[in-house]
Amino acid sequence: MKQTDRITNAFTAMREQMLSLAERITGNRDDAADAVQDAFVKLWLQRERYQSASHARGAGMTTVRNTSIDVARHNSRHSAIPIEQAADDVAAVDDADRALAYDQVRAIIDKDLTAKQRAIIEMREVKGMEYDEIAARLGLQAANVRVELSRARKRVREIYRNTTER
Repeated sequence: MKQTDRITNAFTAMREQMLSLAERITGNRDDAADAVQDAFVKLWLQRERYQSASHARGAGMTTVRNTSIDVARHNSRHSAIPIEQAADDVAAVDDADRALAYDQVRAIIDKDLTAKQRAIIEMREVKGMEYDEIAARLGLQAANVRVELSRARKRVREIYRNTTER
């Protein structure tokens, strides 16, 4: 078995376990998915180091744990708002503000993402397509679609935060 197949198979077989671990640590499904994808990228960059599938699985769980802890620490530095207050704040946002925020995010997607990332966001977030279906349409693997979506979401969040903080 090729080295790339070993790490891909180990990751694919353990994805749900990794996602569950990440979600327990981060407390958020989206953050957990991003942490798992970041961990896979780290593993992929070091794929030659893994001599067996069990070694790759062990490294994978450790990397997911550490990445999830990093995400949780990052999130804890930002002030948490009680859910009741957040619901009131959302209800208080008028339609004009919501439309402005939507337009800003749409502009970021159109201007700052790659064509592939724009297509993936459109298919996943707007059309609600599954990862496998997106992968088939774009000639990618489902894991690649997840990585690209994670990177795109992260980029949009960073740019949006930077533009709204000014």
